[in-house]
Amino acid sequence: MTATVWLTLAATILLSHYLRERRLVRRFALGATRGERNPGRAALALAAVIHDRIPRGKDHAFLGLEVPALLGATPGAVLRRGGCCSGLSRLYVLALRALGIRATQVTLYHESGLGRHALVEVSLGTDRWIVDPTYGFHYVDADGKPLGLDALRSGVLPHFRPFVEGGSDGYPLNNYYAFDYRRSKTANWTMTLGRRLTYPTLRLLTAGGIDTVRQPGFLEWPQLVVASGIIAALICIWV
Repeated sequence: MTATVWLTLAATILLSHYLRERRLVRRFALGATRGERNPGRAALALAAVIHDRIPRGKDHAFLGLEVPALLGATPGAVLRRGGCCSGLSRLYVLALRALGIRATQVTLYHESGLGRHALVEVSLGTDRWIVDPTYGFHYVDADGKPLGLDALRSGVLPHFRPFVEGGSDGYPLNNYYAFDYRRSKTANWTMTLGRRLTYPTLRLLTAGGIDTVRQPGFLEWPQLVVASGIIAALICIWV
């Protein structure tokens, strides 16, 4: 078969896999929230289920290949086999979006400047909440009001409210979790050499705006990202 046929077949398989997993994630989201109509309560209920039921561990490489693996695990793989903080946050973001609730991943940075932990900012009308499905709590200020990324970056000190009574109310007390919350961003720009090299230019061109860009949901689907690249290659071939 020609390269065009192979690429078309690959894109078709990836899109089919995406559609199947999208249905799976939606069923999971509806089951976890049990018909809860209040968006805030639904968001916290969903995070609690992910925290309680999805195992923590290493993300399983997408397609088993090095380059696609940098995109992270698919949400279906996280549902079946668990994942790291980034994988759990990806599942949470996409499950929320299946319920019509906008959300985006956020990266916490260590005092050393390295991206260290992934969690989620949930948009609820004009309010934004930072929710950590890995550790089982959401962020509030000293008055108990939910915190979003902008407040965190402005220097507001976070407090932690567990999803359930008696749950975790903070991170483990060791240096790994010595976060500088003011450095928090919507992406981990220290993950790879390519990101580290690209970030200064992007930050200069956007006057720092790149730090708080809420990414579109399709970027959380590795299948769509790879399929988009294949389709772009097909367009170049056809043109």
